Amino acid sequence: MWQQRACSDEAAAAGVTVVPDGGMGPGLNVSLATCVMSLLEKPRAVRIWDGGLPQDPQPPWNYESTFAMGGLTNEYDGDATFLRDGRLVPVACFSDLEVLDFEPPIGRLKAFVTSGGLSTSPWTFEGTLQRLENKTLRYPGHCAQFKAFSDLGMLGLDPIRVNGSRVAPREVLHALLQPRIGRDLIRDVCVMRVACIGETNGQPASATVDLIDRYDKATGFTAMQRLTGWHAAIMLIAAVNGRTARGVVPVELALSGRTVVEECRRRGIAITERQG
Repeated sequence: MWQQRACSDEAAAAGVTVVPDGGMGPGLNVSLATCVMSLLEKPRAVRIWDGGLPQDPQPPWNYESTFAMGGLTNEYDGDATFLRDGRLVPVACFSDLEVLDFEPPIGRLKAFVTSGGLSTSPWTFEGTLQRLENKTLRYPGHCAQFKAFSDLGMLGLDPIRVNGSRVAPREVLHALLQPRIGRDLIRDVCVMRVACIGETNGQPASATVDLIDRYDKATGFTAMQRLTGWHAAIMLIAAVNGRTARGVVPVELALSGRTVVEECRRRGIAITERQG
């Protein structure tokens, strides 16, 4: 991401547009954040919750892999960067566990910190927002399971010696976990909720944007594929049509959140908004 940003002048001189981190999250979640911010005159705090889940969770994992295993474990390692009290701060993965309730059949989910979900937006909105954070949604129990793997060192990338051989713990975890949470046919549901508080007309105000999308039987696309693919396609089409600046453009600045929401709705993605 930052290496791409360093090439912005070169890309602009070549007439090229690059929008890093298009997809579901980071990507669409950040676009929804800019949308909810636009619903208030003075946004002060934005909180994002998002996740891809199986429609029919099966124990003991209650989870199905909808993207590369390496991507999953990568976002479970290290720190996220949030805005708190207007300052950039590192926040550890698996911390700040909280419970959110959604309408059936989704029901109760748990949210926790994972890394990388906000892309460059904390740096972009430093000085504008007092708080900006993103958490991942999973069915209850998931966070405890994977935090235990992390505490055991199973997310480590540095090889360790086992019976004379050197192996990376994370590669062992991938090999053991993929057969248990991988599926040939995935019927998933992706959930996003973005909430903003601030002021409008000098009075306290709030707004929330919700998105729920499901596996599409007609096309065979998972919800994860739909949200990832459509967000990237929306950015690409805008770039080709000259609606984005040339150079390397942060996803939160490439298109307005309102434009992204309208384009998503045109593609059959259900997004609701409420204020107050």
